[in-house]
Amino acid sequence: MNEATHMKAIRIHQFGGLEELRYEEAPIPVPAADEILIKVAGTAFNQADVKIRKGYLQAFFPHEFPYIPNFEVSGTVEAAGAEVTDFQPGDRVYAALDMSRDGAAAEYVVTKAQYAALAPVSLELSDAAALPIGVLTAWQGLFDHGNLPQSGRVLIAGAAGGVGSYAVQFAKQHGAYVIGTSSAASMPMLQELGIDEIIDYTKESVTDKLKDKVDLILNLSPESTEVLNTWLPLLKEGGALISAVNPADEMLAAQLGVKAHRLFAQEDRTLLTRVAELVDAGKLKLWITGRLPLAELAAAHAMSEAGKLRGKVLITI
Repeated sequence: MNEATHMKAIRIHQFGGLEELRYEEAPIPVPAADEILIKVAGTAFNQADVKIRKGYLQAFFPHEFPYIPNFEVSGTVEAAGAEVTDFQPGDRVYAALDMSRDGAAAEYVVTKAQYAALAPVSLELSDAAALPIGVLTAWQGLFDHGNLPQSGRVLIAGAAGGVGSYAVQFAKQHGAYVIGTSSAASMPMLQELGIDEIIDYTKESVTDKLKDKVDLILNLSPESTEVLNTWLPLLKEGGALISAVNPADEMLAAQLGVKAHRLFAQEDRTLLTRVAELVDAGKLKLWITGRLPLAELAAAHAMSEAGKLRGKVLITI
């Protein structure tokens, strides 16, 4: 094949198991007038990638086959559409991608220029791919939807994950009292981030352990709706349970005088620019627990399904 028109990519031709993640040749995408073509340095695995591969999120993010997964990217601008004025070839960028389009598990990906931001200069470019979805989900869950008050109390379920570690840092910088659920293996990292209280979910129940009510619960763990519903009474009146995974019952929440909301992160260049400044100022730490080559993306899916994934796993190109 002509190397100028084709690239290596992971593609999914139908919903299903790990075997559907095929490493193969694919056409290099062509940017539209308002898009940029990124030569991928890194992408990152997210728990939602498993649900997308299995077809569980098709109602929210419809895909046409074959589909290239992964919706976080860092890399260099290879080409820019005719209407793009804020990026040029060679710029180091990172972005959260449109989850209904082809993703970054490939050598090249296109995105609307408005979704991208200049990457932190203090990081290896591939490492910047560990940021976009995590920081957007954490920030939007805590503040845009959760309205966490300064000096408020927040419970972050899944505090040691690829989103939770950012949520802990944002909440602490906001002046909040932060409680997190975690296994023992992740506790030293959370303590380093300044978390105030940790609930070992392998030994302790949130409903039994949490003594005082909280202003916000940010759920980043795979707890069922039934379990989340038992957490709603742990909220102060007017509080919120924001879940990036399974939803809590909105009607039950309303009856209790609280809010329940299912969160899908939205692209936000302004926030990504702010995050890059925080990283470069040494005010935001990344927790990268593994790196895999593109051809081994299925290994990250397998670890996730086995419940053995902590932190953020990068896929390097």
